[in-house]
Amino acid sequence: MPIGVLFVMATPVWAAKDSGKPFSKIDSREIFMRSIELYANRDQVQQRILCLLPDDLSRIQQKYGAHLAFQGVGTAAGGPDWFGAVQRGLEKLKPEIDTVIVHDACCPAVPYTVLDALEDALGKTGAAAAVVPLGGLAVRVQDGKLGQLVADKRLEILQSPQIFRRTILEAAYARRGSLGKDYVDDATLVKLCGTDVTSVSGWRLNIRIDHDELIKLGSDAIKHLPRPRSNAPVSPFDEAQW
Repeated sequence: MPIGVLFVMATPVWAAKDSGKPFSKIDSREIFMRSIELYANRDQVQQRILCLLPDDLSRIQQKYGAHLAFQGVGTAAGGPDWFGAVQRGLEKLKPEIDTVIVHDACCPAVPYTVLDALEDALGKTGAAAAVVPLGGLAVRVQDGKLGQLVADKRLEILQSPQIFRRTILEAAYARRGSLGKDYVDDATLVKLCGTDVTSVSGWRLNIRIDHDELIKLGSDAIKHLPRPRSNAPVSPFDEAQW
């Protein structure tokens, strides 16, 4: 299953305009770089592309081009929004890539267990996304006043990343211009085009870092990421036993 990962630096259409802190640093490393590094040791990932709005391309090339090239990460610039950036990334995928992960570059704390679950679930419908329970009361707010209660035990929060068979995602993007505005991300776009999206359990600490006050929380979340078990010896004594 050759996988390509599209890291999107554009603001999702459901989020506040220009929200997101991809260039902010967590422990001396940019948030978007931390997101990219989540896939560094996943053998099935054969291509990684940073998907940008055109206005960000020169900044990325000048400041981060050498680092991205060293890691084998490409860039793609398209607009004017999230979907335009993803569309350009899709166009740059290698022919052999048959599976696509779309990852919000402002989400640097995704456990390998969630990535494993997404890949395992792909075979069910060809599309999968992680969700976590809402876990609280939600109300509509208008003019500074509480309105209708919208909380429901069945409501869950849709997280990034999401995974798709390439053919399914490309077909959905090909139809996007005729679908109106009844979708807000790639999973809802694919569902609108007739493909069921399988849900897997996400991780509550996988948050989109879109404000300064969340940077510290993101740092703590990264420190609590589960670590894959290593087959390497953990001490000289262990190595001597081989």
